[in-house]
This record gives sequence, C-alpha cells and structure tokens, in this order.
Amino acid sequence: MGIDNKVLYGLAMAIAMAIVAIAGLYLGMRTNFDPAAGPSRLLYAFEAVVIGGLGSLWGTLAGGMLLGVSQAIGFRLDPGWGTLSSHLAFLAVLVLKPNGLFPRTRDR
Repeated sequence: MGIDNKVLYGLAMAIAMAIVAIAGLYLGMRTNFDPAAGPSRLLYAFEAVVIGGLGSLWGTLAGGMLLGVSQAIGFRLDPGWGTLSSHLAFLAVLVLKPNGLFPRTRDR
C-alpha cells in the first residue's frame, strides 16, 4: 500500500523532460543553436542565482527579472551596453547585498 516511489519519480522526470523539451523548442525557434553559446547562458544563470540568494527559488526568479530588465534598459540606450548593464547590475547587488536579495540563511 502507499505510493510507489519509482512510479512517482518516473512521472516527475517525464514532466520535467517535457517542460525542458518545450523550452528547448522555443529557444531553438528564437535563437540559433551554437556549441559556443552555452557558457554565456550559463553565466547569466549563475548571476541570477547569486543575485537572488543561493537556495532561494523566488530569489532566482527576481534575479533573472533584474538581469532581464537591466539588459533591456542597456540595449535601449546603446546596443553594446546590454550585456555590460546586466553585469554591472550583478556587481552592484554583490557590493550592496553580498548574500543576495533573498538569502536562504543569514550570517550571524
């Protein structure tokens, strides 16, 4: 009796892989697939996690939104400033709040 862990794990993995496949399709329609494009996207993901605070899901969402808005403002000002503005926003958050916007734990 009870819930079969293997079935539940398999169902969760199937749902997760379906979501990843849909996200990959949308990304493929919007941009080009390039073997060298991974590190730059990984850098933005790392910055979003650090801005939000390690271990905070909502903080990661807020960090991603902050990076996106700062990039959009930077691209409006000058096409070459979009990437720079997002990295400067990351550095500003690190200087002002080193634990992130929504830290999971607090240093005492």
